[in-house]
Amino acid sequence: MSWATTTWMKRSGVCAALAMLLALVPGTGSSQGSGQVTLGVAPSADMSLFIIAVKKGFLEKQGLKAQLKVFDSSPKAVEALVAQQADVTANTEPPHLAARARGARVVQVMTAYLTGQTNALVVNSGTISKPADLVGKTVAVQRGSGSNFHMAWFLERNKIPADQVKVAFMAAPDQVAAFARNDVQAFFGWEPFVTRAKDTVPNTKVWSRAADDGLEFRGNVLMREDMARNDRDTAIKVVKGLIETAEWMNANPREAAKVANEVLRAPNEEDAYKQIQIFRWPGDFRKSVKEQEIKIAEWGAGIGLFPSKDPKGLVEQLIYPDIIRAAAPSRTDM
Repeated sequence: MSWATTTWMKRSGVCAALAMLLALVPGTGSSQGSGQVTLGVAPSADMSLFIIAVKKGFLEKQGLKAQLKVFDSSPKAVEALVAQQADVTANTEPPHLAARARGARVVQVMTAYLTGQTNALVVNSGTISKPADLVGKTVAVQRGSGSNFHMAWFLERNKIPADQVKVAFMAAPDQVAAFARNDVQAFFGWEPFVTRAKDTVPNTKVWSRAADDGLEFRGNVLMREDMARNDRDTAIKVVKGLIETAEWMNANPREAAKVANEVLRAPNEEDAYKQIQIFRWPGDFRKSVKEQEIKIAEWGAGIGLFPSKDPKGLVEQLIYPDIIRAAAPSRTDM
């Protein structure tokens, strides 16, 4: 697909919250060499790796004193990392790129998950029966998120004039209520909000998941750069613990769902299991991460989501494979 600028997405502007947070005084992140690690998470299945790493003691086994800090969404956890309120988090590519482009000292050290199933387009089936019906409709999306990229991808893939779609930028947790009120007729979001809308709002249809549109996201582990570079022992232990967690999750999916649901709060363990199964937990860091991230960086810079005259250089600054090379060299080809 072309990565040209689309008119409507110029309104996305900049990630103002991240810019403000850069000015904050250091918060409650760990002190160097203390072995204390705060993992920023949200009550969503994409954070299961971190939840289980702490709850099942995989990080403690590495000699770390690990704790979870729960935020209402994964982009909020990224903001907390920028503000040094956490040490490690995970998310899809756009929020990481925006943070780094605006000066945040953060790096990606491994891949937490792969999925083409968690991001989706949700529509009101009473008003939208084909992609072209999005023209003139109000569509919600969280600014600067992976879903924001999915929306741009979907519109271009389906040859929908971008300037004929009314975009309402809002946080993912707010999209279901807006959809139920018919303030928006569709939204690009992620789980658990996609399923929540399907289960609670009449005439809801999950039109397509990212994989249906030829798109797969990588949720990469984001770490404070000063930890990665200046407290390598702790950083290596974090990565080793997360790799062991991923292996255990792949071997014990039912028990993994039970543990993760202590934070996810799905209605039952079966629902938690279904949510976790839409992700793959590779416990590695491959060249393909960089290839896709460069495309997303070109898109984000092109539409003014974040400032970068050199998207490829931005990705090179962000991706930091040194830690996984030391922790588990067979897990990376970078």
